[in-house]
Amino acid sequence: MEKSKISRRQFISNSALIGAAGAIGGTTATGGLLTSCTTDNSKGRFKLVESDIPVIIPEMGDKAIDGKPLRAAIIGCGSRGSGATTDFLDAADGVTITSMVDIFPDRLERLRTILAERRNITVSDDKIHYGFEAYKKACDDPDIDVVLIASPGVFHSTHTKYAIEKGKQVFCEKPAGICPTTCREFLVAVKMAQAKGLCLQTGAQRNHLRGYIEAYRRVRAGMIGRITGGVLKWNQGAMNYALRRPEWTDMEYMLRDFFSWNWLCGDHVIDQLVHQLDIFTWFSHLKPVSVVGMGSQLQRRTGDIFDNFAMDIVYEGGVRVNAQARQIDSCSGDVSETIIGTEGTCYTKDNGTYTIHDWDGNLVWQYDMKAEEEQFQQRSGYRLEHVDFINHIRQGKSLTLEAERLVTSSLTGAMCRESAYTGREIKWDDFLASDLSLLPTELHLGNIPDFEKKFVPPKMGTLAALPGAPRARPVTPRTPAT
Repeated sequence: MEKSKISRRQFISNSALIGAAGAIGGTTATGGLLTSCTTDNSKGRFKLVESDIPVIIPEMGDKAIDGKPLRAAIIGCGSRGSGATTDFLDAADGVTITSMVDIFPDRLERLRTILAERRNITVSDDKIHYGFEAYKKACDDPDIDVVLIASPGVFHSTHTKYAIEKGKQVFCEKPAGICPTTCREFLVAVKMAQAKGLCLQTGAQRNHLRGYIEAYRRVRAGMIGRITGGVLKWNQGAMNYALRRPEWTDMEYMLRDFFSWNWLCGDHVIDQLVHQLDIFTWFSHLKPVSVVGMGSQLQRRTGDIFDNFAMDIVYEGGVRVNAQARQIDSCSGDVSETIIGTEGTCYTKDNGTYTIHDWDGNLVWQYDMKAEEEQFQQRSGYRLEHVDFINHIRQGKSLTLEAERLVTSSLTGAMCRESAYTGREIKWDDFLASDLSLLPTELHLGNIPDFEKKFVPPKMGTLAALPGAPRARPVTPRTPAT
């Protein structure tokens, strides 16, 4: 078997994946932060929770260490690509953008102008690339050290694997994939990065918020006892969307509104809730066994995805997690994680709330945000994940633990989606072995025959059981309307 390929059954038994790569991708403890930024009334209750995975804490100062200059290509120049570019440039000195890739010239030129006007960075015409295959030109470029990937989720695995094959250091936004096929491909990229000693960092920014790191240490040290369950929520108002313009073809419309289309983003149960799923995977070191979900589309104005989900996920050892995701206006909002244990609960939220209570309701630990504010200037998880990324590159150390864990988290989200779409129980082992693929059989910028009939929201109870044949929709082009 070729080194770059992993069979489905090997994938299922891969201990690094199923063990859920639970530690942060870093190397050293945060020193004084562990005491100066915590209020700890645990009274000696720490009892180490047994695990094969070490508790690893990344170095995260305000900026990355100095070192060799790094030249980066950005693949995907929309809102998240613009954000990733800014975060990369702010994370260290001696880094720059020298190549840009997108499907649409207007989106790329907007970011190119921002770089010129605000950063004094000029990207030459020969480093500008457009189209579905343009990512290869940037990755083939010997002048590029780092590739930043912020394309739609369906392309993450393909872009990442190709960049790693070309020996690039890679930052890729979440998710790792949106179906078993793309997640397996991403895992291959992870294994290749490990073999080559490269860094593959992913955009699960909560892993680099100091409050989450401190909560993780205490959960793994046993402060809440054995984990027995959890409640995960990403409930918000309606997501941004793009209304169709008359000059757009069917495919251009979907690509410009990609957060609304299942085959591009994997639905918001992956695109957003993957963060909460990743926190539970990280804190618990468990993998899911099965899920029963439900959901529907009630108010969404564009696309074929749901706007509400509710899932009952069973993890190893009978641990049960209630997971919710909603994008509907005028409803209660909550984006948080509750980890439930035999001795108490850990509550985390990226607004700065990180607490542990015992079962009598007593506060036994709370992260000290004020102390963090006094000690650090850089407190953005988006920025700090790039600090960690660049530190590893400049130290010559491989970085793949977060990326490997994100495969598990992304597959869990995809499993939740398929259960909600079908109304059926989905089992982890069956799902991993499935040939399910959301990638269309052909990519183009034209119209799609019977577009309105092919891309409609699913209805529970009307779809066949999941494992088996691919569900990719063919998108044979037809002549654009004039």
